[in-house]
Amino acid sequence: MCGKLDCYLKQFAKLRTDKNRQRWSAETCHRAPHKPLLLLSIFDHIASKTITRNFIEPSFGLAQTFQQYWWLVMPIGKMSSVSFPFYYTETDAFWKLVLQPGHTDQRDLTVSSVRRLQELYLGTRFNDELEPF
Repeated sequence: MCGKLDCYLKQFAKLRTDKNRQRWSAETCHRAPHKPLLLLSIFDHIASKTITRNFIEPSFGLAQTFQQYWWLVMPIGKMSSVSFPFYYTETDAFWKLVLQPGHTDQRDLTVSSVRRLQELYLGTRFNDELEPF
């Protein structure tokens, strides 16, 4: 078993992202920046203590922080939503989505808004061994 920081670094280095060179410019190393920006947003909220436990809700505050990072990196006119990377957190090994009670896995859907994400999922959580709290 590796130390917490080492585990985080290894997992973050392996984020599954879209690598379509026609879609993503050299400014993003030809990769979708969604998940790294989501992680930065979550870390900001942990540092400011708006996230205080190992459960990250798809909130409008988190969406706003994500959007601020997005505008710093992406060209004007290129739009996105925190719902995209949030919805795909399960494609990486260190976090897991938590369904709303009574809902089944909706992995085949496109979730493009925070409101729709909130309807389907309570949030996401880091694996226990990577828990930052």
